[in-house]
Amino acid sequence: MTLINPKFIPESSGLYLVGGCVRDLLLGRPTTDYDLAAKGDAEKIADAIASAAGSRVVVMGGAGKCVYRIVTDEGNYDVSDIKGPDIKSDLLRRDFTVNAMAVNTITGELIDPAGGRKDLSGRLIRMVWPGAFDEDSLRLLRALRMAAVLNFSIDSETLAALSSRSEKIAETAGERVREEWIKMLQSPFSAKLINMAESTGLLYGIFPELRQLKGCPQNRHHRFDAFEHTIAVYRVLEKMLHENRPFMYSGCKNTDLLNSAGGIGLIKHAALLHDIGKPMTRSVDDKGDIHFYNHDSAGANMVRDINLRLRFSNRENNYTFFLVKNHLRPLFLFILQKADKLKTKTVTRFFIRTAPLSPDLLLMATADFAGKDSYAADEFTDFAQNLVRQYLNQHLPASRRPRLITGRDLIEIYSLTPSPLFSEILEKIEEMRLAGLLKNRDQALEYTEKLLQRKG
Repeated sequence: MTLINPKFIPESSGLYLVGGCVRDLLLGRPTTDYDLAAKGDAEKIADAIASAAGSRVVVMGGAGKCVYRIVTDEGNYDVSDIKGPDIKSDLLRRDFTVNAMAVNTITGELIDPAGGRKDLSGRLIRMVWPGAFDEDSLRLLRALRMAAVLNFSIDSETLAALSSRSEKIAETAGERVREEWIKMLQSPFSAKLINMAESTGLLYGIFPELRQLKGCPQNRHHRFDAFEHTIAVYRVLEKMLHENRPFMYSGCKNTDLLNSAGGIGLIKHAALLHDIGKPMTRSVDDKGDIHFYNHDSAGANMVRDINLRLRFSNRENNYTFFLVKNHLRPLFLFILQKADKLKTKTVTRFFIRTAPLSPDLLLMATADFAGKDSYAADEFTDFAQNLVRQYLNQHLPASRRPRLITGRDLIEIYSLTPSPLFSEILEKIEEMRLAGLLKNRDQALEYTEKLLQRKG
């Protein structure tokens, strides 16, 4: 087999393309990350690549695990020394057979001692050797991530080995788990791997808090227990994001509605954890009705702790915290509309308090409602679609126009000084403007005088 060598790789005997890039090239998948194993001086090879690319070498890892990275416009190159006496020995110590192939950079020969090409054809994730998971427990999650991303199956022996060691994932550094986890969630096929993670115990190794959702009964509005509901929500959201069903705004994909602060992986992460506060807030009243008062706030605090444990960035943490804390807001608006009590000002206040994440929140809320298997799911979807249209077509353009009055007006016209009242007036005027109830500056000033008289 002959593969065209990526740009900048020097002609050198004993130099091999290895791992994921070989797998992707064989599958015809685009790749910009090239791993190279050198029989000899890896540092010298890395210097040659950096020189040809006009880049520099960054040294990563410690003794015995040194990797030389070169970042170029054409892709990233990681160069390391072959581990063991030869390339076959190196490959037979890797994680999965589809990652345990190499290509001689001069001859184009494919080296495949573990049968990786056959497993590619069979769409199978299989461990190379029995100790693969013991050597690095992150491989437990990586097996599921690769199955999700490639839409492959996991062979039975590998799955059994994974199940028997699932608790080991808790020993892995949080940031390494987070990276594999989010990559898995970004796949269109991650829902079935979430189920596999649960059945093997791996899900609880990462999120022990989720175990309490199993067998946690809910109120009469739900057919499922808290865990089954969560999985149903996740499946619906995955379909919404990857199949655009149901779509939320005509003319664009649902993924186009997501705020740049999040993304496909993060909103799925939030959906999986959105009801995590239910077990600790569950109560039963005198009539036997089940309640979960403040489970949104309790869950958001738990999510924050989980995200810190997994070393999420502040931006990622704030995004998921917000979605979990506010996931009931759209439902409250829907209940008001059903009672014919929903006012324009209330919708405007919702947009003000949830922007710029209003579409993200409505996406998740639509999946949440559908996950109840309620007869009113289609009605809620219509309601949420209408709110997305209002946000994009009315609220967002209006929010970009100048305010009718400013703090300077309050100082110069009414001799006010910055205070809680000062801020309250500005917020109220802006809310009325965005609701379309104040059209111009004169109306805003007249309304300000009324507010001051009431406070007077």
